[in-house]
Amino acid sequence: MIVKDVNPLKRSIKLMPESGLDLLNIFRLVKIGYEIYSETSREIKKERISGKVDSERVRVTLGIEVEGKTVDPLMKRISFAGRIIYESKPLDLLGKHHTIHLYPGIELVIRSQKEFERLKAFASSYAGRRRGQRMLCISIDDERVAVAEFTGTGLNKLYSKTFPSTDKSISWGEREIKRIFEDVVSTLKDYFSRNKESNAVIIGPKIFVDDFMNFLKNSEKSILKRVKRIYHSSVGGEDGIREAMRSGILKDLADLLKPIRDSVEVERFIKQMSRNPEKVALGFREVLEAWKLGAVEKILVSEGFLWDHIIDEDLDKLLGAAERGKLDLQVLLDGLEASEKIMGFGGVVAFLRYPLPLRDMVG
Repeated sequence: MIVKDVNPLKRSIKLMPESGLDLLNIFRLVKIGYEIYSETSREIKKERISGKVDSERVRVTLGIEVEGKTVDPLMKRISFAGRIIYESKPLDLLGKHHTIHLYPGIELVIRSQKEFERLKAFASSYAGRRRGQRMLCISIDDERVAVAEFTGTGLNKLYSKTFPSTDKSISWGEREIKRIFEDVVSTLKDYFSRNKESNAVIIGPKIFVDDFMNFLKNSEKSILKRVKRIYHSSVGGEDGIREAMRSGILKDLADLLKPIRDSVEVERFIKQMSRNPEKVALGFREVLEAWKLGAVEKILVSEGFLWDHIIDEDLDKLLGAAERGKLDLQVLLDGLEASEKIMGFGGVVAFLRYPLPLRDMVG
């Protein structure tokens, strides 16, 4: 979440959500009666003297007083509906009904005369956070190579290629190796030209990682300077990145990169579950019961589960407790293996302080 402005005079905050999780937090923040302002487009129809009707789409900032709100898990968007109370251009729209749809990257202003302190506290909680860092990951072996970006909102694949598995004496001749390495370096140069503060890590079997590092030393020293760490795995490519996240060899990056932090916690949960099944809770009913009993140490919840259940009153109680600092709750980013594993357990799980026979207690 990018906090762009906090205005005590107008009793408003200006935000730009960067992820689906940001949208869900905004959905919970905004109450009926709050005002929302956002730029949108409207189709304006004009009738000529001849009777012909022309239409044009214009950009305009509209403000509404919120009368209702909805969440769309399929489209990953939230919407606020109400009557228009402000228009940045004279389009005769005041008083008409309008719905503002929000996606990541769309700027909005939220205003509340009576509850500005709540808005201010919300904005302050984000303003005080360190922005998630970016890290480039190159994973390579003799059959595949992948380049991906770790960010605070997920894992973005930038380049991936699988090499022919036959006749390696030809496919991995020096000329072919050089061409493949040059393709990878071209991707890296483009990325670093746009992300000048980012660095990189390399993952893969030692022999192939060493080959790539030697190539950088001999021809691309500017890229070599960006490589901060090397990790050895049994395979490269996209499989190598997944293996590295599962195995925990990237755990020293967990404080910097949320996707790795999520993976580390999920693997820790799976180990706990296998060692002592009664010290974990699986699914929302078990987690809720354990929380009511004061037995919850930490909750892991997938972003997908939140999208599907955000209007649930019991879930709202858990999220509220987490916001007040009374519950350790970690939301797992969508699109990652870690989140998919927790979805397989019902979308929400918990570490427990002590064993509980929850399956008997919740039926």
